[in-house]
Amino acid sequence: MDTSDYNFKILQLLSDESTYKKVKTDPTTNTLKSTSDLIKKHSEKLNLDVNSLIPSCTKPPRLYGLPKIHKPNAPLRPIVSQIDSPTYKLAQHLAKVLLPLRGHTRAHTKDSYHFVSEIKDLHLADNETMVSFDVQSLFTCLPIEDCKSIVTRKLEYNNMLAEYSVLLKHCLTSGYLLWKEEFYKQVDGVAMGSPVSPIVADIFMEDFEEKALLTAPVNPRFYKREHEGSVTENIWPPNFSMSSKYCKTTSFGSRAYVTVTE
Repeated sequence: MDTSDYNFKILQLLSDESTYKKVKTDPTTNTLKSTSDLIKKHSEKLNLDVNSLIPSCTKPPRLYGLPKIHKPNAPLRPIVSQIDSPTYKLAQHLAKVLLPLRGHTRAHTKDSYHFVSEIKDLHLADNETMVSFDVQSLFTCLPIEDCKSIVTRKLEYNNMLAEYSVLLKHCLTSGYLLWKEEFYKQVDGVAMGSPVSPIVADIFMEDFEEKALLTAPVNPRFYKREHEGSVTENIWPPNFSMSSKYCKTTSFGSRAYVTVTE
């Protein structure tokens, strides 16, 4: 991929007005102030180390793209480098706090090695089908309010302080980026590059898939989701309609959709 093609694909991503909005000024100063104020407000109750969570030398998050070379035309996966951004250290802290809330469903896999160990001895019967579901652009399609509600519910269930969800919402809704001296606000979804985003994506998908499986007309014999959070492997019984499962699986968000591979 040459530079002109790369730049064109980045601009194509940024042209999606349902995800990004160009802004005239650098949001860094205002975002740093609101982040600092929020940390100080909740520092006593949450026992936060204010000095360690507020960056001293901030810089705006920067966008770059990773080519998906396994897909036609090598589309770019947008990555926003959050290092030294106003919310980076807070997001790191929240990732550690929220980590124990995920990984409690039958679909959970710790990593790719665990996933391989789970499927290596699987044998399909003649009348069974193995299917992969892939959520397209999961991070930028995550519904923020739903994510916050799910996390809040899990915090309460685990006797953890609900104020963490307030800090989480701030991190998820304060996304912005710099591309070639121009600033963009992320108006929906979460940024792939924030330390807390993979945790939130996992928590959301665990909640979503549990509900989907409970309402499915039949259940798979085997169901696992890869650690990346958007791809599942399933073994379905005979006479199963993929179209009915597809409708169930695409029921979150206004822009999320799922590709199905048998």
